[in-house]
Order: sequence, then C-alpha cells, then structure tokens
Amino acid sequence: MGNYQLFVLISLVLLTVIVIAMGVIWRKKYRTMHGMVISMFFGMNVGLTVGVLFGVTYQGNLFYSTILSLAIGVLAGSICGLCFGLLAVFEGLMAGLMGGMMGAMVGEMIRTEQSFSLIQLFLFLSGCTIFIMAMLKKQKYIQVTKKRWLVKPIVVSTLLGVNIIVGNYFAENFGGSNEEGSLSGHHSSLNITSENSAEKSEIIVIEADEMKYSTNEIVVEKDSAVHLTLINRDQIEHDIEIKAPVLPTDNESKHHQRTENNAIQLHAAPKSTETLTFTPTEPGTYEFMCIVPGHKELGMVGRMIVR
Repeated sequence: MGNYQLFVLISLVLLTVIVIAMGVIWRKKYRTMHGMVISMFFGMNVGLTVGVLFGVTYQGNLFYSTILSLAIGVLAGSICGLCFGLLAVFEGLMAGLMGGMMGAMVGEMIRTEQSFSLIQLFLFLSGCTIFIMAMLKKQKYIQVTKKRWLVKPIVVSTLLGVNIIVGNYFAENFGGSNEEGSLSGHHSSLNITSENSAEKSEIIVIEADEMKYSTNEIVVEKDSAVHLTLINRDQIEHDIEIKAPVLPTDNESKHHQRTENNAIQLHAAPKSTETLTFTPTEPGTYEFMCIVPGHKELGMVGRMIVR
C-alpha cells in the first residue's frame, strides 16, 4: 500500500477518534434520532472514501476491494453508533455497508487520476461530521443571530481543507519514491555489468509493489545489451514502457515486448516475472513508466540514463 493510501487511512483513523471523543463527551446532549443521523452520516462517508480508495488501488479485484471497504465502513459506523445507543449502531452499520459497497464499485470503474477528487470530497464530508455533532448537541435548532457564529465552521472547514491538500501534496510528491540505490526489504534493484563475457551486458531487475517501482533511476551503457526483468508483486498488472532508441533482441516471450516508434514495453501479469533484452543506441536521459491507466500518476515513473 502506497503513502497516499496510508495518508487517507490515517486521516480517517484520527477523525474517528475525534468523533468518538466528541460523542462520549456530549452524549447526554443528543437525542436518539441525533445519534442515528451522526452515525449514518459518518459511516456512509467513511465507506465511500475507503471504497473509492481501495476500488482504484485494487482494480481488477472487485471482491477484495469490496470486502475491505465494507469492513472499514461497517467498523467506523458501528463504533460511532456505540456512543449513542443500539439504534445508532444499526444505522451506522448499514450506512457503512452501503457506502463501502458503492465506493468500491465506483473505484473499479474510474481512472486513478479521476479518483483523487472523489476521495478528497468524501474525506472532507467525513470531517464534516464534526459540524453536525456541534450543531445537534443543542436541544433546539440553531439560529444564526450573529455573524460570529460562522467563524468556527469556517475555521474548522479551512483546517480540514488544508490538511487534505498538504497531506496529498507530501504523499504524492515525497512519499512515492525510494532513495537511490536503497535495498530495503523486497524493494530491490540490481544493476550488474558482466565485464568478463564476450559481449558486454547489464542486468536490471525492477520490482513493482504497492503501486511503486523499487527504483526510479537506472543507468546503462550505450551499445551494451540490457537484460531487464520486471517482478510484479502486486495483485494487479504492471508494465514498463521505455521510449528510447534501442535495438531489440529476440526473447522467448515475445508477446511481452513490443518495439514501436522507439518504445519498448515489458508487461507482467499479477504475481509474475517477465524479462526482455534490448540494446540502447544513443546516450541521453529517457523516461520509463507504467502505462496502465492511472499508475503513472501514483508514482510509477522513472528515468533511464544511457551513458
């Protein structure tokens, strides 16, 4: 699971803690109907948030994303409902169930870049539970008699918006890549040059895991054969496309390679390993990426330096 997904999940956990704390402190100020409204609103929006998130992350495995989304949506709605009584628990449970199911189906059908706006919207709406709890703790409906009444909701909504924007920025720009040359756990990258062989060659191994490449930079030599291996550890397909002037070399699995307009592509099905060989012919810096829709936007992009 990538850093963007972790950011969203951690935000929901913190929000759940805040909602529960407010529910416990103000419990006596709410009527039964108020508790049902709060738990329904919170369970539904949490379910939708994680549903879209997991639906996009695990596209192609709707059952898995749906089960995860249902579990988290039901848990959030039920825990919230515990603060207000049994009816609120049932209301939160059913709302989380519906939200998780619908969110997972939406995430399965849309592109990754389209999901960001929906995730941010549902995350913001989940945070708006705080507004509802603050308003419903009054025994009478709130009437705006002074302009100062608007200050608190404006400040809180601004803080929620800033948290989402800043969190997304750091998750997308700083969390998606590993340090160069790092070998941590199963994120490994090998760049081996065989000097003793009759024909100079290099071996590059890149792992795809949790919507990331194990390295975002590889260095190869001009006119040196490169044996590129892609190890896909994810539950969804990945590939590597390199747009660079190269000479292709015959491979046993030719259906995993194509050479067209100076572009080669290595495709790996879920939990599989594929290899191809090519020879770069011109020095320079060239981009490589996963061209499965939305994967590049999640950080599956890097560069190949030909010296």
